[in-house]
Amino acid sequence: MKQLLLIGSLLIAFLGCTPEATPPAAKKSDSAADKASTAGMVVHEVKCGCSIKEIGKCGNYIRIDGKYVPLVHPSLGPMEFCDFKDAGAKIETKGAMKDGKFVAESWKLVQ
Repeated sequence: MKQLLLIGSLLIAFLGCTPEATPPAAKKSDSAADKASTAGMVVHEVKCGCSIKEIGKCGNYIRIDGKYVPLVHPSLGPMEFCDFKDAGAKIETKGAMKDGKFVAESWKLVQ
């Protein structure tokens, strides 16, 4: 009898906890935050410098206006895109040129 009561209590507790329990207002704010965090993001080609003939040494480079320039962001390792070899990769990023380098505010791999 105790087991049936325990199972019944657990079943009621489980059924009462659904994903729809989140208030609709919270869902809207999460969606708005996601949109705000990706606003201004643009897709660019990136490569390791060792696969770019004009550069010939490892480093992170992004193609801006048809030219590869160094890509700077604190989360990037020294050879972040080396695994992609000559094919390179694409990232979604926002940032600005500063002193001949593209300084990214944020980035994420899209390929």
